[in-house]
Amino acid sequence: NLKPESDPTATTKKKSVWGLRKSKAYREKEQGGRRDHVKGGVEMVEARKSVSINESRKSASNIVEARKSVSHVETNVGSVAAFLQVKVLVTDMPGFMQVHAFRCARRTYDSLEKFSSKHMAYNMKKEFDKVYGPAWHCIVGSSFGSFVTHSTGCFLYFSMENLYILVFKTKIQRALE
Repeated sequence: NLKPESDPTATTKKKSVWGLRKSKAYREKEQGGRRDHVKGGVEMVEARKSVSINESRKSASNIVEARKSVSHVETNVGSVAAFLQVKVLVTDMPGFMQVHAFRCARRTYDSLEKFSSKHMAYNMKKEFDKVYGPAWHCIVGSSFGSFVTHSTGCFLYFSMENLYILVFKTKIQRALE
C-alpha cells in the first residue's frame, strides 16, 4: 500500500517575492535598454530606443531673431531657459511671457552689484505691469511658501541660481462708492 513518492521539486511551486522584484523598465535600464531573448538557440537582442532632442545653447543673435515671431519663441522656451540657466517649476503662462520673465530676472540679477531679492521682485513687477497691464505680483527668495489665486494664463514659478521666483497676476476689481 505504499505510493511511490513523487519528486518534491516537481510539485513545489516557485515562490516569487513581488515586493522585491524589479520592474521591466528598470531591468531594461540596467541592461542599457536591451532585452535579451533566446529563441531556438539564437539570441535575440531588442533595444528600446529613446528619442531626446538636445539643442545646443543658442547664441545671442539667434535669441534676438526669436523675438520677431511669438510662435517661434514659444517653441524655444526650453532652449532659452537652458541658455539663461532657468528651471521652470510650475507654469500657466504663454511661452513668450515666460521668456520675458526669464530675461527680466536674468538681466536684473546680473545688473545688481549687491543682490537684493526685494529689488529683483520690484523690477519684475514693474516690468510686467508696464507691458501686460496692472496687478502683477512677484515673490523672490530662497525659501518661502505661497498659496495664491491668479488670473488664467498668468502664473509662473521658476528657479534661477539658488533663487525661486513666483510671478502672477490677479484680477482688479473697482471699489464700490
